[in-house]
Amino acid sequence: MAVVKADAYGHGAVTIARTLAQAGAEWFGVATVEEALELRAAGVKQPILLLGGLYMSDPAHLIEYRLTPTLSSTARLDTYSECARRLGKNIEFHLKVDTGMGRLGLPPDRLKTFVEHYRELPGLEMKGLFTHLASAEDLVASQTEDQAAGFEKALRQVRELGISPEWVHVANSAGLAARWPFPENLVRIGALLYGYCLPLVLPHGKQAPDPPQVEPILTLKSRVVYLKDVPTGTPLGYGAAFHTRRRSRIATVPVGYADGLSRALSNRGWAIVRGSVARIVGNISMDLTLLDATDVPGVDIGDEIILLGQSGNCSITALEIADLVGTVPYEVLCSIGKRVPRIYVDS
Repeated sequence: MAVVKADAYGHGAVTIARTLAQAGAEWFGVATVEEALELRAAGVKQPILLLGGLYMSDPAHLIEYRLTPTLSSTARLDTYSECARRLGKNIEFHLKVDTGMGRLGLPPDRLKTFVEHYRELPGLEMKGLFTHLASAEDLVASQTEDQAAGFEKALRQVRELGISPEWVHVANSAGLAARWPFPENLVRIGALLYGYCLPLVLPHGKQAPDPPQVEPILTLKSRVVYLKDVPTGTPLGYGAAFHTRRRSRIATVPVGYADGLSRALSNRGWAIVRGSVARIVGNISMDLTLLDATDVPGVDIGDEIILLGQSGNCSITALEIADLVGTVPYEVLCSIGKRVPRIYVDS
């Protein structure tokens, strides 16, 4: 299952999903009905799982657009059954069990009640059972082992109650990278598809599993649109958050926090210009960012700027940016704004 929620982690869901469909993805995972409808309008025909469930949308969309909802309680069983009866078609769903994430998911002690109520209602098919891992990259803590044990118990109970889900899925990108041996026939892969995964946390002396052979597929670029030479002591940007300490060549780049360049990178981040590193100076504004290009030989208007990616021996990864600002690489990728053009290169 290719997870393409949040505009395919900022990469552009339509093109990414079409490409992955051609490459053999059997399922797609999204967060909302709106994301699913975008894929259907683009011609994606594979099954789509609504990972977050169905909130305020019309349940009829499930049948009309062949969508599979996630259920985490008995609350919507009656609504879905009535919709299926009215439209004369069954609604398939996957049941999510909460084994330790604490967000969505049926508490395991309510499984029997859920199954009993489900069996009373016509028009519904429980096609899948799954859970979500909270810290699969951590091989020191016991949480993933505890979650796996809880899920296996829930799976046994469901089968003892006479239900054999066609699809059983646990592993996310981190779970796959860590090689956890779950009882499953489907894996939900998001970040790894785009070249990222959280680093594994290993016990002292334990060797890491062979890492998945992936690489980042996205480069975030802009260009120098303005250059100026300024004397020592020149204030730059909102709040005069930076003053030059020498005579400097300052490059203006038309990208800002509205485009996904975190304001937390002000006076801390960097960009690649002509194969050299140029520091971000001053506060990043909504639409513009300043670079100290003093040490970049020959810098000129129109030069390409790389804010995320690689050029020569220099590279900037979403993981490095995330470490700098105290977040995860997925937020860095998802923050890239809609107004930034996506240009796809067939390699």
